Amino acid sequence: MTFFSVEFLLIFLAFFAIYWAFSKHYKAQNTLILIFNYALIFSFSPYFMLVIFLHTFFVSYFGLFIAYKGSKNAIFSGVFFSILYLCFFKYYDVIHADFRAVLLFFKFDFIANNLDIALPIGISFYTFSSVTYLVSIYKKEQAPSDFLSLACYLSFFATLIAGPIAKSTFMLPQFNTKREFKNGDLIVVLLLFGVVKKVLIANYLSGFVTEIFNDPKSFNPLEILTAIYCYGVWLYCDFSGYVDIVSALALSIGFALPLNFNMPYVALNLRDFWRRWHISLSNFIRDYIYIPLGGNKVTFFHTQVNILIAFSLSGIWHGVGLNFVIWGLLHGFGIVFLNLMALFKINFSKHLPLVSMLLTYTFVSFSWVYFAKSDLNEANLIIKSLFYNENFINLSQIVTLFALFLLFVIYPFFKDLKEILVQFLKATPLLLKPLLLSIIFTFIFAVCKDGIPDFIYASF
Repeated sequence: MTFFSVEFLLIFLAFFAIYWAFSKHYKAQNTLILIFNYALIFSFSPYFMLVIFLHTFFVSYFGLFIAYKGSKNAIFSGVFFSILYLCFFKYYDVIHADFRAVLLFFKFDFIANNLDIALPIGISFYTFSSVTYLVSIYKKEQAPSDFLSLACYLSFFATLIAGPIAKSTFMLPQFNTKREFKNGDLIVVLLLFGVVKKVLIANYLSGFVTEIFNDPKSFNPLEILTAIYCYGVWLYCDFSGYVDIVSALALSIGFALPLNFNMPYVALNLRDFWRRWHISLSNFIRDYIYIPLGGNKVTFFHTQVNILIAFSLSGIWHGVGLNFVIWGLLHGFGIVFLNLMALFKINFSKHLPLVSMLLTYTFVSFSWVYFAKSDLNEANLIIKSLFYNENFINLSQIVTLFALFLLFVIYPFFKDLKEILVQFLKATPLLLKPLLLSIIFTFIFAVCKDGIPDFIYASF
């Protein structure tokens, strides 16, 4: 069941109505949230429901254990087993043969012969959420949660499939307080943004980019370059569109989600990009990997090593394969290069902001090629076909690339568009809002392509 299915819409509307009928009893609302969460997970697979329940039980126990012991060994054990739990499922295909051999050795033949295990939906995101919970207890930032609130938090439908990674100190207090329905205009604008990004922009770009990336030798250099530049837009619109939609759904039941994107493609350098792109993941890597390694409180050389380790782990988290390691290291070495420039007080972005934006976007776009293709040879072929290519370039392709450049130049001027639209809706008479919104959404779905692919980040 996807967020764009009729089934989800009908079920959510029924849940929404029942949920607000208990507006004076937030614990009853939590019970309804948990039922809705697990019903959604069950629609994918009952097995996924069992996996997240066992994980929640384990995290709840370790939270109590860490609070009681308060030792480094306790927190290390809790975090280690949480990550081990994630790694087992995420990299199961890699260890499948060896794991089967161990089971056969110990005569667990029935289990060994029934080892087809799918990656549980959302496991990366609720594992990271559980790490924030365990660490916050160790640091005495919060007390152990009751099981109901914790189960709601780790399985929360709005963050389950593709994040954002919401820290326990941010989300759990929201499960333990009375909620109000407000921000109706913001909810509508977020839904509008999400639908436009996903249904219109991302879905059209997916067909264009996929065709070229799957057979780059059949296209000329400008077409390949355009596809490379457009992949980042596709990924951004797909992922941030998802976040806009789930943020609207969460707001509709009284929950706020952390900001996950802040116009990343206006970034003046790579460091600025990571302050704007997948912010919840960037913050997680900073707080739970980079800083514990020593951060920038150590020697300059050690700091650069920490950066490379952090970005390498970020790449590995996204998937199995050398391509993801390369993608992570490209960004890691990019940050190291910026740090070296800072040593010599070189700062292009201060004097040439547009050039800096374009260089940053180009670097990020070419790095995305290794993110887009799980096969390293296929990724390399896209890059090679850009330079070793005899296909003819025509005028329309030059115009297309120039048009994209103009869009890139004017894009920063849309930074306040969301707030402008919210204020516009507030000023619109209540009776006119349904008519206006029905016209807008009817137009969007009338011009969109048939079929809506899954969100890209759901696979991580």
